[in-house]
Amino acid sequence: MLSQLHLDIAFPDQLTKVTRSRYFHNLWLPIQISRRDPQPLFPLHNHDFDEVAYIIKGHGVTFMDGRFQLLLPGNVTYLRADDAHAYPMVSSLRLLNIFFEHERLIESFPKLTSLIEDFHALQSSRSQLFTDYTAYARLKSLADLLDMETFRSDDYSEYTAMAHLVEFFVLVLRQYQRQGEFTLTDPEHLARNKILTIFADPHLAEATSRKALEGLVRQHALSWRSFERILPEMAGLTPHDLCVCNRFIHLLNLLMDAPDRNLEEASLAAGFPDYRSMARNCRQFFALPPKTVRDRIQQFKAQPPAVADLAHYEPDADQPTTAAGLALAGRQIALECPPNETQHQRAAMKARERCLRE
Repeated sequence: MLSQLHLDIAFPDQLTKVTRSRYFHNLWLPIQISRRDPQPLFPLHNHDFDEVAYIIKGHGVTFMDGRFQLLLPGNVTYLRADDAHAYPMVSSLRLLNIFFEHERLIESFPKLTSLIEDFHALQSSRSQLFTDYTAYARLKSLADLLDMETFRSDDYSEYTAMAHLVEFFVLVLRQYQRQGEFTLTDPEHLARNKILTIFADPHLAEATSRKALEGLVRQHALSWRSFERILPEMAGLTPHDLCVCNRFIHLLNLLMDAPDRNLEEASLAAGFPDYRSMARNCRQFFALPPKTVRDRIQQFKAQPPAVADLAHYEPDADQPTTAAGLALAGRQIALECPPNETQHQRAAMKARERCLRE
């Protein structure tokens, strides 16, 4: 069964500002790795640093640039500092975040400018970026190396961290210059590679029925039986769940484009057989009736969330886990004081000493 999508998370009263001093345990380096295993629900926010998110396993829905989008393994997203985004639905979603200070990075390594610009332009021209299976496996170990460098504070750690970041960008960008020419020979790896390309196919969002999904799988020269077997393992979804999720994401985006749209027309355009079917599934997916969903979208479009002067949000076991609780937390975070950088530097030193002891 699909996880619930929390509209309170996507449409909070206030936009959260996430600061570098909160998430960089080593302020001396311009790069930081943040592992999310699993990724928690996270309200609408932006940063004072850039972020590259790499999906490892599971699935979820992100809300960014005014659109809802399904996240699947192998997907890569690049968000600049002011790009507001949220994670209103997560289902055992495992991802790696690479945070970096854009200006500081370019100042120290000017050649990175063209690489980052190419990466951003490529993402803008495609619905999703992705990696082949070889790179997908390589990036896991690459993240470990990059993570270790962030616990060092010598003259070489910055160069090594830059090298790992460049390799990350190149692995993804090179994927699109090979034009689908793979050298994989293992049948299982080849099948998983094809599923990763399906996950990145812009037509996947249009697969709102089994027939359409089967056609897409055939186009990628993958058997339906292999797809049914590997999909739950990699993404935690059945083919039916994937189709239903695509329908609701399409429905939300239709209402974002036209908040006053007739719900019955929107449900048919989104791929539901009829309004009754959409309404029945809507109560499970949103825990809300369809009209309330539309009202929330209308309210968000009419009154966008105010930007907080200063706000920090760090999900942990002590934070409320309900949608209402997270929405309340999102409203309260503006009242928190900024953490002291000295405290974070001490914490970084302790973490580094602990890592060296291990």
